[in-house]
Amino acid sequence: MKEILDTWLAIVNPAAGSGKTLAKWRTAEPLLFQHGINYEFETPETKTGSIKLITKACSEGYRKFIAVGGDGTVHNILSTIVEYIDKTNAGNPEEKISLSQFYLAVLPIGSGNDWLKSHNIPAQHPTIIDMISKGSFAPQDIVRAEIIDPNTGKTTKRAYMANVGGYSFDANVCDIVNFQKTKGITGKMLYVNALKKLALIQKPLPTKVVCDGSEVYDDMVWSISFGNGRYSGGGLRQTPSAVLDDGLLDMMLVPRIPIWKVFLNIGKLLNGRAESIRFLHFHKAKQIEVIPHGQGQLVEIDGDVIGRAPLRLTVLDEQINVLDAQDAKDRARS
Repeated sequence: MKEILDTWLAIVNPAAGSGKTLAKWRTAEPLLFQHGINYEFETPETKTGSIKLITKACSEGYRKFIAVGGDGTVHNILSTIVEYIDKTNAGNPEEKISLSQFYLAVLPIGSGNDWLKSHNIPAQHPTIIDMISKGSFAPQDIVRAEIIDPNTGKTTKRAYMANVGGYSFDANVCDIVNFQKTKGITGKMLYVNALKKLALIQKPLPTKVVCDGSEVYDDMVWSISFGNGRYSGGGLRQTPSAVLDDGLLDMMLVPRIPIWKVFLNIGKLLNGRAESIRFLHFHKAKQIEVIPHGQGQLVEIDGDVIGRAPLRLTVLDEQINVLDAQDAKDRARS
């Protein structure tokens, strides 16, 4: 068991980086060996196969994982780990597994690496592998996202968020991008092109938002962003004050406004000054509920569309250890 606990399991996503993952992994793999890092790797072909593989690894005692891919790979590994912990602890409450026992790093491949930016990590593989070997890790909050049945109040879908999520416009953009990727369409402009197309047809809808049990908004909503991290969409900073380990989730709400006002302020959304835009609403809370009046809009968690609101987001009490270039105090000040 001790050998497994000290072994890193790299989950290599063959679909990341427009199919160039394996070639890039072969150039990064020797660096792990050179740094004396004990590792194994797997290349699951499907998301379902990846979930089964990670679940099996957790049950065998693996506690250190490397996501070789983009934000989607990180999200898949993280969600599978937390689901494994929940199910295992429910069946064996006397010997509980803690999320704090797990470590997660990423070797970025592809265009979607916003999570790394929130941790101030450069995308160069040699730097990242050196950080792994030196044990440069810090605790990070994880957010549980639940799609709620409006009739029964029961959870119908659950996912876990490491970085950012969105409701309505943000989620609709992700839905378009994800569909295009299934058709083999790739490129850095996918997100921008989807954003431009959707901005012309997106309509605001009546929605109530509750933070830690108190209603903070009940009016027309164009879009909502939720941030555990600060970066999304290839560099947008919609939740610029988010701190990864403060036990709180940040929210940016866009009300019903002329769309040109959003694009007029796009610079502030890119340079971290979004909170100076007067028509936007910002909140921090441990739990956030989004309750639509009528049919709910789509919800995305770390780029994965999980269903339609009503939505409940909750910061977990436990934290996972993730690769990080600064300690918690430095992150709060940056």
